[in-house]
Amino acid sequence: MTKIRIFVISLLAVFAASLAAQQMQPLPLDPKVRYGVLENGLTYYIRHNQEPKERAEFHIAQNVGAILEEDHQDGLAHFLEHMAFNGTKNFPDKGIINYFEQQGVKFGYDINAYTSLDETVYRLSNVPTTRAGIIDSALLVMHDWSSFIALQEEEIDNERGVIREEWRTGNNAQRRMWRKSNELRYPGSQYAKRDVIGDTAVINNFTYDALRDYYKKWYRPDQQAIVVVGDIDVDEIENKIKTLFADIPRKENFGERPIYEIENNAEPIVAIVTDPEASQTQLRIDFKKDKLPKELQLSMVGYSMGVVNNLINSVMNERFEEISLQADAPFVGAYSVYTELVKSKDAFINIVVPKEGGELEGFKALAIELEKLKRFGFTNAEVERAKTNMLSSYEKAYNERNNQKSQQLAREYIRHYLSNEPAPGIETEFEMVKMMLPQITAEVVNQVAKAYITDENVIIDVTAPEKETVKVPTKEQLLGAIAEAKNAELTAKAEEEASRPLIAEKPKAGKFGKIKENKEMGTSEVTLKNGIKLIFKPTTFKKDEIRLRAFSEGGLSKVKNIADLPSATMATDIVTSNGIGDFTATELTRALTGKIASASPRIGKYEEDIAGNSSVKDFETMLQLFYLYFTAPRKDDNSFGALMNMYKTVLANAEKNPNKTFSDSVQVTMSGNDPRLVLVNLEMLDKIDQDKAIEIYKERYANPADFTFIFVGNIDPNDKATQDLIETYLGGLKTTKEKESFDKVYNETPKGFVKNYFKREMQTKKASNRILYTGAMPYNINSMVHMNAIGSILNIRYLESIREKEGGSYGVGVGAYAVNEPVEEAAIVMQFDTDPEKQERLMSIIHQEIDEIVKNGPKPEDLQKVKENMLKQYAQDLEQNTWWSGALEIYYKDGINRLKDYKAAVEALTAESIQKTLKQVVDQKNVIEVVMLPEN
Repeated sequence: MTKIRIFVISLLAVFAASLAAQQMQPLPLDPKVRYGVLENGLTYYIRHNQEPKERAEFHIAQNVGAILEEDHQDGLAHFLEHMAFNGTKNFPDKGIINYFEQQGVKFGYDINAYTSLDETVYRLSNVPTTRAGIIDSALLVMHDWSSFIALQEEEIDNERGVIREEWRTGNNAQRRMWRKSNELRYPGSQYAKRDVIGDTAVINNFTYDALRDYYKKWYRPDQQAIVVVGDIDVDEIENKIKTLFADIPRKENFGERPIYEIENNAEPIVAIVTDPEASQTQLRIDFKKDKLPKELQLSMVGYSMGVVNNLINSVMNERFEEISLQADAPFVGAYSVYTELVKSKDAFINIVVPKEGGELEGFKALAIELEKLKRFGFTNAEVERAKTNMLSSYEKAYNERNNQKSQQLAREYIRHYLSNEPAPGIETEFEMVKMMLPQITAEVVNQVAKAYITDENVIIDVTAPEKETVKVPTKEQLLGAIAEAKNAELTAKAEEEASRPLIAEKPKAGKFGKIKENKEMGTSEVTLKNGIKLIFKPTTFKKDEIRLRAFSEGGLSKVKNIADLPSATMATDIVTSNGIGDFTATELTRALTGKIASASPRIGKYEEDIAGNSSVKDFETMLQLFYLYFTAPRKDDNSFGALMNMYKTVLANAEKNPNKTFSDSVQVTMSGNDPRLVLVNLEMLDKIDQDKAIEIYKERYANPADFTFIFVGNIDPNDKATQDLIETYLGGLKTTKEKESFDKVYNETPKGFVKNYFKREMQTKKASNRILYTGAMPYNINSMVHMNAIGSILNIRYLESIREKEGGSYGVGVGAYAVNEPVEEAAIVMQFDTDPEKQERLMSIIHQEIDEIVKNGPKPEDLQKVKENMLKQYAQDLEQNTWWSGALEIYYKDGINRLKDYKAAVEALTAESIQKTLKQVVDQKNVIEVVMLPEN
């Protein structure tokens, strides 16, 4: 009897025999989706959804990817994806980008695509639906991407350089090891030969017809799905799709889309790969599994398998986390997941990150845990916790069923098309899960989980740095560790005690003050009797979310002794790792089973805060977490030791990574060699003292009355029950009347022209560049808006000049902003990688584009695109709880009203005002360049 049949029988046994036949039928698609298949084979999914309002998602999913390339086409599936933005039948040259950016749809953010081994997906996101012409144009792009990409020879040649630079930027140690590992993991398979980005020799020299042949053969309607979700008329969109795509014929002569197999193996396949720039060791055991047939994947059986697999993943990862939080743990991190391995196979994947020097011990520990699973399975308590957490997450999703984002829904339907994932809708899913979970016992989960641990179809994978202190296990040692685990004397995990309440005795409650309404921001303001200031912004964007953020000035600037800064920098990591109150981190996780509530403290340079969120029903739990983070950080030598082990493992080989060297050099240079700068490295870890870290944490959170607490979400400050909870957990905090502000103890950004050019060895020769312009500037809504616009305009300019015209870089990252800490100033930052031979020229273009705007102002079309995008994004932000939380902090801390003034400031932008603002920065002649070049 095959494993698939065993699994199916196990799951069918969960349900009543009379329903067994029903479980084999495909689950109906979400009734809110209009689904169809045209005569030419094109599939479509259409759904009306108003999150966000007056916006829609347009996606085309191609059931093809790099795996279908022939050897002389290696990399061309990905190359073709790029070409889709370089001209189509109805949008010549950069017509798609130009037209949609004029509508506020931003390239890279809203206009994008990805290619993988087995699929390619294009999207136009957040497209305005206020005019029929925009909707028609978006559908026309889908039509052109389906079968009418121009593939002009000049554009193809121009794109070769862009692809080369994408290869250069991405060809890091992880990518190199993944490619080499696949050659060993999948011998004789197409998956051993393809890596998406491809062979640069092919990229440089392929014929135009090689690309066109791939396009003509594989981009065809029977392998494509159009997905449109948003604020649209479904009937209208369906009729337009039927009309528009009628001119694309079914392609009859190309046969079925092949699904490439990876061979079964009786003996374990062992793949060991090292790289001189790798930053850490990973050891992995995969158990390959046959996929369920498509009809079962889409049925109740397939859905049930997904539920059971998620429970298995959850319990295994809980076990791994519990082990890794011990100071003497043999590994610092591990996880398990049952997922698709390749299109033809699934796998139960288990990965461990060992301590440096203890690589074999880490692998042995992984083998032991898998053997325990095979022999004993999970405890009832473990499975029940996983079930409770799962039900809570489904309940929250159900509560937010009317607030689902269109992009999220579009991705769900794409997975239905490409991966055969059931998509019956959250209403149906919640009902199914409520029905299933009581019947999925630990016995059922264990029957499935134990069957995953087999002797055949095993792949063992090791990726590691090339370093003397890294003891890479041999094939014989790895196989010996598995054999040793099979013969080990082991005991089953004991059932745990029931969890206890977070706070055994509630604090003495304070008093809620008089509510003052702020009509300008639509907020309610309250000061508790203990002096804590509360701000409430009730919203209905999400029915089941309450966000809470408490912030106060001070931060690391209040730490006087420079020697204490490493401890201060790690203080919140140490506190959260140690747990709070009477709970270790592991115990806290268990105590929060089934709760949707969190809180996370953070200490920055000039501010400390705690940020959290919860469901409506778990609001009290979130307040309890805030209370404990203010009052009850705890010392825990065991947890502290585990945290330091984790960081030591992560950082042990970080210096081998050129990107780490570059990042550190950027920080040092741009801080003006500030002695207060803390670089996270092994030397820094040796300076951390747990007692000092907790002492500094307590100092920073000593006076809750110095914090402003902002509540955003489904909360009513006039509700008596809500007031009672706040009076208890915030009103019960002890406070003083002292107020703090940050100290100006950090260096300001260096003035004048500063250059730091240096060389280092690297496997892939590239020049990494970071450029910073700064200048004094008043901090207000106009400076914020102008700097934001300048950054977006420069992004457009560099996309055209450096990426498209020069083919010199995969992309230039640009950021421009105004700040007021520690001083009021504006900054523009650019960063890019390139061929060292092109570095000098591209650096000159970086400055030339800025000089051009200073001299002649921005191009009118660039400014118009940026303004449209800023206004469109602002309209969407107004319905986001996260935006309101940030906007209210700026309002109450700095007096800046983004609600009232932002739109007017954007609309007032002119070419002259942009030119003047940029000139104001450039004329101060503060420019920093940090450049890393290869040694040879």
